[in-house]
Amino acid sequence: MKDFRLRNDTNLLFRNDPASDIAALAARKKVLFVYGRGSVKENGCYEDIKKAVEGEEGVLYELANASRELADIEKGIRLVKKYDIELVIGAGGANIMDCAKLIAFGAYHADDLWEYVKGKKNPYSLKKLPLILMPTYPSSGSEYGLGAVSADARTGDFGTAYGIAADMAILTPKYSMSLGEEMTAYTGLVTLVQLSASILGDQNPLSYDMGISVIRNVLRATKRLKENPKDADARGVILYGAAISTSGRLGLGKEENYAYDIYELEFIPEVLVGAPYRKSLTTIFPRFLKTMARYHEDDISRYFNDAFGYEGTIEDSAEKMVELFAGIGIDMYFEGEASWEKIKEIDISTILSMDEVTGMIRDCFR
Repeated sequence: MKDFRLRNDTNLLFRNDPASDIAALAARKKVLFVYGRGSVKENGCYEDIKKAVEGEEGVLYELANASRELADIEKGIRLVKKYDIELVIGAGGANIMDCAKLIAFGAYHADDLWEYVKGKKNPYSLKKLPLILMPTYPSSGSEYGLGAVSADARTGDFGTAYGIAADMAILTPKYSMSLGEEMTAYTGLVTLVQLSASILGDQNPLSYDMGISVIRNVLRATKRLKENPKDADARGVILYGAAISTSGRLGLGKEENYAYDIYELEFIPEVLVGAPYRKSLTTIFPRFLKTMARYHEDDISRYFNDAFGYEGTIEDSAEKMVELFAGIGIDMYFEGEASWEKIKEIDISTILSMDEVTGMIRDCFR
């Protein structure tokens, strides 16, 4: 068995009602609440946090319409300094949670924040404000992982600061109830893809079998939610699956990290046609597996069989996955055009050749 290290940077709480936990954590503190375009007001998260903070003599400040754009992060850091914020709470999807991470960290490292985002400096274990993350769109696992993505529309640059952990992640199924059918399907399928990337090539039987079990349960939960969107237990399974996908507890015996190339490749449709992360990742994944199997056929055949019971050729299994995802409720194709000239201009890092990348991306277009 290979050497490995299990980390526990973030205290994870599963709560059907987190009000008492928030009240205890935010009592008599100045709190910055970071959220997006308002779904937190539809699903009850906003009201719960406001009551919990103010009910314990805390003061709530808000950064609404937040995103991982550097301009929004800088705005949040200015609020932190202006009001002497003592605690940051981020509730939403990956964009919001990454924004909250970088605000909490940037409170002490604003002058060279972009150096951390570009990977030129390591933020791990450095000082930051206390941080609580609450996913209302489960899938990214940002609440339990170390990554924080940011982009600067002013320059077109982007990057990931790797090493910023929340102090606490609170998983609450009811806060994802406001998601529609398609978005709910994406929560499960994006989680499934991220779990898969974590275990592909894992030679440690303990972490590999754990990952397969979580994948199977996430798939069952996703199918259940198609029939009953109010199934809180199924939503809880997906919340847990998303968190565990970035926990560092899977993939303990990986010999190679080729599966993580999916995160580089999913950026291509974002650039080509403006596809959101969720659609890009899920649409590419079966085609990615088919292409990557040229180098790792045994790993990928084993994964298809263990996770889904698929037998036969890689091509057949990949097509079954496309049909599975589509049947759950997402479109598995992009509209538009994928040209070699456009793709080669996108700055990505992958073990695949440009011809292989281009062919894979073209398979994703109608």
